[in-house]
Parts: sequence; C-alpha cells; structure tokens
Amino acid sequence: MDVQAARVPETRFETLVDELREAILTGRYRAGERLVQEDLAEAFRVSRIPLREALRRLEGEGLVIISPNRGAIVRPLAPKDIVDLYDLRLALETLAVRRAAERYADVREATARRHAEATAAVEAGALTTLFRLDRDFHADLALASDNPHLVAALGGQWSQIMRIMHAYLRVGTYTPNVWQEHSGLADAVAHGDADGAAERLRLHLTTSRDRILADLWVKGPAAQ
Repeated sequence: MDVQAARVPETRFETLVDELREAILTGRYRAGERLVQEDLAEAFRVSRIPLREALRRLEGEGLVIISPNRGAIVRPLAPKDIVDLYDLRLALETLAVRRAAERYADVREATARRHAEATAAVEAGALTTLFRLDRDFHADLALASDNPHLVAALGGQWSQIMRIMHAYLRVGTYTPNVWQEHSGLADAVAHGDADGAAERLRLHLTTSRDRILADLWVKGPAAQ
C-alpha cells in the first residue's frame, strides 16, 4: 500500500475497498461509468489519497480501468469475459476438486449448512447473501486441495465472477438444484471419486455459464 494511504487506519482502508467493490458488483456504478475521485471522496468520506489506492486495488481485481486520459472507469463486461472467466474457473477448479478428492476431503457438513442458509436467502430475495454462499462453497473446495497457490489463483478471480453473477442472475434464475449439485459434488470429493467430482463440476459450471450467456443475449451486454 502507498505510504501516504497508510495514514488511514488499515481497517478503514479495507472497509473502503470493500464498499467500493460492493458498489461495482451490485451495479451502483455501472460498466463504463467514470469514477470521479472528488465525488467518490465525498460519498465515502475519505481523502483522495486512500481513494486512489483503493481504486488501484480494484484495478488489480479487474473491476476498474485507470488511464491517464480518462481517469478511473468501471471495466465493461463482454460475452468473451464470461467465457474466458468460466474457462479459467473450469481449469482451476477441476484441479482443485481432483486434489481434494485424492485427500478424501469432507466439506459435506459445511455444504449442508450453507444449503439451508441459501434456501432462506432465496426466500428472502437476498442475492448478495446467496452469491456469497456460492462463492464460499467453491472456496472451501479450493482450500481442500491443500494447494495455496491454487487457492490464491482462484481467489484472484472471484471479484469478477461475483460481478457477473450480480449482473445476470436473479433469484428466479438461480435455480434450487444449484445446491443439490453442490451436495453431489461434495459427496464425490468425500468418497475420493476424482473423476466423478470433475464431471459434476464440469456440468455445474457449464450450466451456470450457459444460463448467464443466454440471459446476456436477451438483455444485451451488461450495464452492471
């Protein structure tokens, strides 16, 4: 972090990053929108120094583009971004579930607990909670691989994946069988069935990707 940005307490700086990230993920700031530092500083009640550092952090996550001429803008989403991100997810998460299955890793209890929480989130229309639970399930599988480099590589993609989910999925299109698929995947891993886990993951991710792409062609490129 920039030395000057460190004048802001670390917890406040991380809160600023989280709030800016959430505003982009949920569409408060839309694709292609210019992020005017003076306006942001006033909205988030911070000085421009930590704000600039927070924007650089989000640039590293692929959510913001910073250029000398235009300043900071929200990075646009295109169909290719969705295809590319899901290709990457499929490659990395397949490796993760195979390694987790080789270790007979058991995430079934946590998966069942999240399933119940996800059911309640669907009933409440709590999309942010629903997507966080989805992310945490997949993050658990990555951790179960016992490969910190793999965990870091996947972790670096979640901001963009969550943005896509917020942009194109709604409670009505987030089907209940998602968590049944999660449960089946967790079972395969716990029983050491690496091939079965990899195939379940492939079907799970490609179904999600195709549902998002179908929605995109109906709505056009995301304005989120």
